[in-house]
Order: sequence, then structure tokens, then C-alpha cells
Amino acid sequence: MLSLLLLFAALAAGSYFRFANLGALEMSLDEGDLWATASAPTVSEVIARQTQLDAGKLPIHDVMLHGWIGLFGSSLAAMRAMSAAFGVVSILLVYFVSRELFAHPAGRESELSSDDVALVAGLSALVFAVNLVSIKYSREARMYPVMLAAVLAQVGMFLRALRVGGVANYVAVAVLTALAIGTHFAAALVPASETLWLAYVLARARFCSTEHVARRGVALAIALVVGGCVLAPQLFSTFHTIAGASAGGIVHAHCGFCGCCGTALPPWYAPFTLFNKATGSVAFPILAALAIWGVVRGWRRHAHTAVGFALLWMWGAPLMMLIVSYALQPMLVERYALASFVPFFILVALGIFEMPSELARVVALALAIAFSVGHVASYLRKPHDAQYREAIAAADAALKPEETMTAVPAYAINVVRYYLPADRRDRAVRYDPSTQNGAVLIVSDQGLAPSDAESYRKEYPQTIARLRGVTVLRK
Repeated sequence: MLSLLLLFAALAAGSYFRFANLGALEMSLDEGDLWATASAPTVSEVIARQTQLDAGKLPIHDVMLHGWIGLFGSSLAAMRAMSAAFGVVSILLVYFVSRELFAHPAGRESELSSDDVALVAGLSALVFAVNLVSIKYSREARMYPVMLAAVLAQVGMFLRALRVGGVANYVAVAVLTALAIGTHFAAALVPASETLWLAYVLARARFCSTEHVARRGVALAIALVVGGCVLAPQLFSTFHTIAGASAGGIVHAHCGFCGCCGTALPPWYAPFTLFNKATGSVAFPILAALAIWGVVRGWRRHAHTAVGFALLWMWGAPLMMLIVSYALQPMLVERYALASFVPFFILVALGIFEMPSELARVVALALAIAFSVGHVASYLRKPHDAQYREAIAAADAALKPEETMTAVPAYAINVVRYYLPADRRDRAVRYDPSTQNGAVLIVSDQGLAPSDAESYRKEYPQTIARLRGVTVLRK
């Protein structure tokens, strides 16, 4: 009963934080590209635009958003509501994954009773629901909430298949693996961690064909391979498109799983600071202490399998991204590692459950929730958007008949077109240094080198408006 109350509290609080005042922030540049893709008149046109505007993934999210726009419209609140809905679904999936993680294999005893497992799952859902890193991406019209939900469903079915087997469970793992990776290539980091876990499971079982766990491990490995192979032709085609588009200057700096979101090599300790930054410098010490206590107590309870898998899941993706960053190019980005925060929160929940008394549990939960909510409140009090709507209105008012406006970076043009009236969108043209550009230029304060900003000011010497995160200039 208590576990269900915790789950209901998680759903209530999580829904509030994800849906409240969704249209408050102005459209981001990344949302502009997704709107330009998903608002295409047909599904085939959505797919065609996606390869040009937002490579690095398959058009699963874009097609879903296209259907959502058809039902609810293209206002910012409406488009972001799909992400918020998947964010709430993820709370339920965290509960499901937690139960599967600590459920004991058939015929074996466990130190955690079924009621204890349900309680840890309820605590996990609540800690996840009120943490900023799980909230802020659910308030953007982007693919990451869909990716996270698909990954959580895949991990839950992976754990269930490893525990009880079953053809239906193996098929579900294969399908969900393909769906998660297709939503965003960064999701492949989780099946990669699962492959390492299967290698450990098979080594421990000494590859004995009569051992049920070994047979299930082999079947799961096949399911993961099938899930990846289903996408192999599409992935090859997409990477080919990215390479060609990059050579032609089409794909911009947020194209997806190419690693170009970062420019400097991350320090060796970046995987550790990733969790500190995501959960808040004040809340993190409390959450980390509870997670460590959960690991210690879980190990003493002989929940080695659950704790070991959670640790591998938690650290696998950040460490793999760090290796790729040093070997190829920087790519240690918080949003790529979203799923890695879930096992951290599960271990926090286990630490709360393992407190020595009921009073200590209540105090630990209250501290974890209070500091997490405080981090959310502190984040929401500060502006995290650029005033494009006001800038576009100022630019439009400054245009003379037959004149056009443009924007830098070049892909910001989709935000400009979103905020312009439909009958005036043809007055917004993509910036091209090789051609004659518009009479008015909208310049983002971020993502531009000082030398580039100075050259734009020489070309557009008159300042029309200086707003938060954006400046409007005129020739």
C-alpha cells in the first residue's frame, strides 16, 4: 500500500513539474528544427526534412510529433506536452525497472521481500520524478524523453528476460532496442553496457549449456544483436548522410550523436561531475551519500546482482563517452547519458530504504526530496531562453517593403519562421555568406566566435535591439 502511495505521489508531483506553464520559455533553436520537420504536410516530407535538419537519429520522434501536431496543434505548449507525457510515462517505467532489478529469480530466495521491492520501487519513482535532470528535458519539444522512455522499457524487459526467459520477452528486448537506438543513437550506450553485463553473466555461469541463466544470457545477446541489425542499413545510410551533409556545410552543430556538441576534451573526472551538475551541488552530496549507503547495504544483503547491474548501468555510458571523447572527438553530453541517472536514483532509494529506523527513512526521504525540489525551483527562477519572439517582432517592424531578414547561426532561421505570421515567413531567408543576405540580421549571443560576431557587426553596423540572448542588427 505504501509503495502505491509513493508511486501516486511521484506521478502527481512529476506531472506538475513537467506540465506546469509549458509555454513559458521561448522556442529554442533545436526546437525550431524539430518544428520545421514535424510540421511538414506529409509523413514522407517529415522523413525527407529530418535527414537535412536533424541528422544523427531516425525520424521516429519527428513522425510522432507530426501526428501529435495534427491532433493538438503546433503551439509551444502543445508540442512540449508530448515530451511531458513521455516524462510522466518514464516515472511509471522507473517503478517497473526497479521492481525487475530487485525481483529474485524463480526458485531462489532474496533478502528483499516482495513488499520491500515494491517500496524501493516507489521510492525510486519519487526521487526520479522530482529531480531536475528528469524534468527539464521533459519540458522541451525534443526527442530525449521518448528516448529515455524507450530505454527504460528496454532495460525492464532485459532484466525480466534474464530472470525468467520467455520468447515474448526476448522479442520485446529486440524491438525496444531497435526503437530506443532509432530514437537517438546515444541510446546504443545502454545495450553496450548490457552486453558487458551478459559477458559477466556468461563467464560466471562458465558457459554451461545446461545452466538456465547461461541459456537466457545467450538468448538475450542474440536479441540485442537482432535489435541492432534491424537498424544497420538505416544507421549506415544516416551516417552516410551526415558525412555528406557535413562536407557540404548542411548539418549544424547539434546534429546528434556525432559528438560535435562539445569542442574541448572533458577532464578525466567528468563522469563524476556529470552527476553533481545534473542533481545540483547542494543536493548531490546527500543523494551520493544515500546511494553509497544503498550500495553497501545492498551488497551486505547479498543483492550483488542488482547492485552490480545498477553500477554498470550508471557508469557504463559516461565512461564510454569519455573514452570516445579522447579517442575520436568530445561527446560527453548530459542529455546523452539521461538513462544513467536512473540507476543512481534507484540506489538513492535503496539507501533511503536501508536507513536503520522508520524515522531515519522519513528524514532521509524528506532531505532528498527537499533539496531536489529546491534545485528545480532555483533552476526555474532563472531565464534559460533567448528572447527570439521579441527580436523577431523588432526585426519585422524594421523591414522595408521587399526587404528580408536572416539569422545566425543559420539554423536559427526556423525559429524566425515559427514566430513570423504565416503570410510573412517568406521574408525570412537562411544566412549564406556567399550570397546577398537580408537587410536585418538576428544574432544569437551563444555559439559564435568573437571574430565571427565582429564580422557580422561590420556588415550590419546599426543596432535595432539588444535582448536577452539575442541581438538585432541592420545594414
